[in-house]
Amino acid sequence: MTGKEVVNLIRKLKEKGLSSDEILELIEYIETHDPKEQEN
Repeated sequence: MTGKEVVNLIRKLKEKGLSSDEILELIEYIETHDPKEQEN
């Protein structure tokens, strides 16, 4: 994701009530997992 995309994502997730820690966990997951991966 670009910096602008990250900032927009953070703003939207904060509007939805997510905490900073939850947002960081989501961004880390997005950036480190292949879209084809599936969690069991």
